Amino acid sequence: MYDLAPEAIYAFEDTLSDSLCLRRTERMLGAIGRDLADVQVVTVDDVPRMVEERGWVNSRVRQGEHAEHTEPDLIFTRWQADGAPEIAPVLERCPEGTPQSLLWTMLGHGGPQRHNERADSGRICRSRWQFDTIYGCPHGCAYCSGGKVAAIFTNAEEYLERAVAPTVEANRWQKVFMFNSCLTDILAFEPEYGLISLLSEYFADTPDQWHLIHTKSANVGFLTEALLPRTICLWSMTSATVSRELEPRSGTTEERIAAAAECRDAGYPVRVKIKPIVPVRGWQDEAREMIEGVMTQARPETIGLCFIAWMPAVELERIIDPDALDPRFLGGMREAVEEMRGIRPGPFPHHLRAEVYDFYLEEIRR
Repeated sequence: MYDLAPEAIYAFEDTLSDSLCLRRTERMLGAIGRDLADVQVVTVDDVPRMVEERGWVNSRVRQGEHAEHTEPDLIFTRWQADGAPEIAPVLERCPEGTPQSLLWTMLGHGGPQRHNERADSGRICRSRWQFDTIYGCPHGCAYCSGGKVAAIFTNAEEYLERAVAPTVEANRWQKVFMFNSCLTDILAFEPEYGLISLLSEYFADTPDQWHLIHTKSANVGFLTEALLPRTICLWSMTSATVSRELEPRSGTTEERIAAAAECRDAGYPVRVKIKPIVPVRGWQDEAREMIEGVMTQARPETIGLCFIAWMPAVELERIIDPDALDPRFLGGMREAVEEMRGIRPGPFPHHLRAEVYDFYLEEIRR
């Protein structure tokens, strides 16, 4: 687990009253040099005060909009399988602008998420079920809204039994299941969190299904000590400038490549998704260097490409310094504001994204 230094740590009463949840909480606290004496024990009634005191009203904006990257506060909570508290009454007492999504996770809502891409969505994404048990991340990625606070479901065993297993068994067509890729990086909290080992053990007993770790971390020591069955490792890989400047607490490009190579050597299937591709100044040279490392060291079984997207130009310029971008791409983005309005793959126009993809594909095929 990362050596986190949260300013505030909370645990709900019902979390600490469950023996498994308590042990997981204590284990994770111990990994960062803390104990229960450092934890504020709270109930649902305390949530509005917590939001106000800790400034979580803006906790789910893209982190590039914050003045600086800070360690996330931690909330040890639990998935409420038999009915989580209603959000509306709590939200009414919270400061104006409090994100409903934050309360959703704090209060234990969640479970299997079904994604079935519509033909008219403007995207090409695989249909799938996926799962999340942690909402919040220390990596500080400028384009991600998972900063300021992390809500952690501590009843992982119950979640596996009552959410994961029934979904997996009812969907034998799906061979790979992704966990914790919405607002966190699971390797920042492992092995003390213990979900990866539980998933490996569970999927090893299925006929032919796997779980997938989606990460930007280099925290793989526990993975390479002993091969965990039915576990696929997928790295989001970014160029040197992007990993250092836009993903400040994640593994650097070099560290991720080395970690991927270690896991491949240990026997794990390793995959790479070059994501997000950001056209910073000198992006071609950085891409060549990154691709060479990926191809000669990590040697993944698959490579995917994804250009930065998901937002209009004005928002991208709030989270990334425009001076850091290739001037031609910055100009092209600004000129295409109307063309790309409402287009999910925006804000960069199609011809510029195609140019970058062509470049990457040519380098990968060398």
